Amino acid sequence: MDNELFTLKTPHFTIEGRSRAGHETWFRVRELGVGLDIGRCPDALISMRHIFVTHAHLDHSVGIPFYAGQRHLQGLEDGVVYVPQETAEDFGALMQLHTRLEKTDYDVTIVGVRAGEEVRVGRNHLVRAHRATHRVPANAWEILEVRHHLKKEFEHLDGAALAALRQEGTEVADIVLYPLLFYTGDTDRGILEQNDALYRAEVLMIECSFIADGHVERAAMYRHIHFSDIIEFAERFENACIVLTHFSRRYSLDEIVRELRRRCPAILRERLRLALPDPWQRI
Repeated sequence: MDNELFTLKTPHFTIEGRSRAGHETWFRVRELGVGLDIGRCPDALISMRHIFVTHAHLDHSVGIPFYAGQRHLQGLEDGVVYVPQETAEDFGALMQLHTRLEKTDYDVTIVGVRAGEEVRVGRNHLVRAHRATHRVPANAWEILEVRHHLKKEFEHLDGAALAALRQEGTEVADIVLYPLLFYTGDTDRGILEQNDALYRAEVLMIECSFIADGHVERAAMYRHIHFSDIIEFAERFENACIVLTHFSRRYSLDEIVRELRRRCPAILRERLRLALPDPWQRI
């Protein structure tokens, strides 16, 4: 059962994937053509044009060469893998190595992204990079919807009048970026201390590798989040849905649900989801 997919339907898209610490983490937002981390690259990600990798640890990134090879075999062009800027050169060298080993070319581009930079995916969505706080360079990724709100001074006009203004080159609407999803990838509590954006996204996907009382120091040592960290910041979460990801494999599925049910603050309980297959997604 642990091999089945996590699936979450939101008002805007469906998220599906799998996440277990040290084993494999990947998620897909099919409607946007976006993958968040790549794990060992399941078939579900091969058709995704945009892959946003949080960091270079193998359980999150080892599938990049397979993604490139499969897209080449299937005639899929223009795949792009976005990685933290500090790792782009090394990932590029890795792909050059596979090019020599396989004696073929790939139609995949590795792009390094710095914190604060944005990538457009489709007409109405952007992905913004944030710095995560982990043992290696890591990016969190925020998906934003580009919305247009009519300016107040034009609210009294009908459609014909607005169309005439647009033809004259007048901007009749303000652009508003609505935060749909924030995906932390691997990180420690530093992101909770330093990043306000994660608290405002409609859906927050946040790692929670450790949950047991005796594992707080272990979480700090390996630069991961412990559920105690989330409890400490519970009052700040404005998110409609909070998905916990990346549980350590030292816990069984039943243990995860049981421990979180025991410890979860009431303010988070109804909004909390676990990136596990049914029936372990709710506490």
